[in-house]
Amino acid sequence: MKAIILHNMGGARSEKELKEFLYNMFKDKRIINSPIRHILAPLISNIRYKKVWKNYETIGGSRLHKVTESLCEKMKNEKYDVIYAMRYTAPYLKDSIHKYDEIIFIPMYPHYSFTTVESALDDLKNTNFKGKVKIVKPFYQNEEFNEILKENILNSVENPSEWNLIFSAHGLPKKIIESGDSYEEEVKKHVEILKEKLPQFKSVSLAFQSRFGRGEWLQPYLDEKLKEFKNEKVLIYPISFMIDNSETDLELKVEYKHLADEIGIKEYKVVECPNDSEKVAQFLLKLAEEA
Repeated sequence: MKAIILHNMGGARSEKELKEFLYNMFKDKRIINSPIRHILAPLISNIRYKKVWKNYETIGGSRLHKVTESLCEKMKNEKYDVIYAMRYTAPYLKDSIHKYDEIIFIPMYPHYSFTTVESALDDLKNTNFKGKVKIVKPFYQNEEFNEILKENILNSVENPSEWNLIFSAHGLPKKIIESGDSYEEEVKKHVEILKEKLPQFKSVSLAFQSRFGRGEWLQPYLDEKLKEFKNEKVLIYPISFMIDNSETDLELKVEYKHLADEIGIKEYKVVECPNDSEKVAQFLLKLAEEA
């Protein structure tokens, strides 16, 4: 039997699942590359999950699983089963992979990072799967993919010339980039590709979201970038994500919207991720065939 497996981080649909997510994420060596993670993971997950869940409740929990299930349905074909697995919450890869003889593995990240793609490959390796494996590489330079993004962005506003487009990428600590991670370089290249496709906008820029802790992260930070656009219209595109999740639905659409209002931004809007459209389903099937 053959399968295409879409692999993502996972998302919390309940308080219990959020605790599980936090625990598994902070014990991942790609997130915290130190033995201290075995102490931090239970500590952070136990302390933070109830407080964080209160915020998640405002959006009804992550919709990552639901949208991914829909995407798998639209990718159904005669050659392969199409399923999904998550890194930090169920369904886990180890519980589904062994029924297959051959898989095509798609990490659902357009850009490479130790913290995403490499972590997904760790997950695959840890299953000790003995069958044939094909792996889809990061696809931010793919023309078909970028046409899908272009269409999504342009369809989100009526008059692009009135809007300042900010590509918001998930942040990373600078020390991860300094250790050889190509994420920042790939994101910047991707923004340049899309900038050429979107000359209609008043301005196009890049910023980084989701930082935490005391260390220096990739800059410019989104909260600082927004301050440049008082009395302007701002359109946010979450360039790091294929499917909407808590970091788009809660962080960008709710928390940064509050900040935009405080700054005095005239209008603030977030574009939906590619999600489960028919075009995305066909694009991923084509990537799988070409793997």
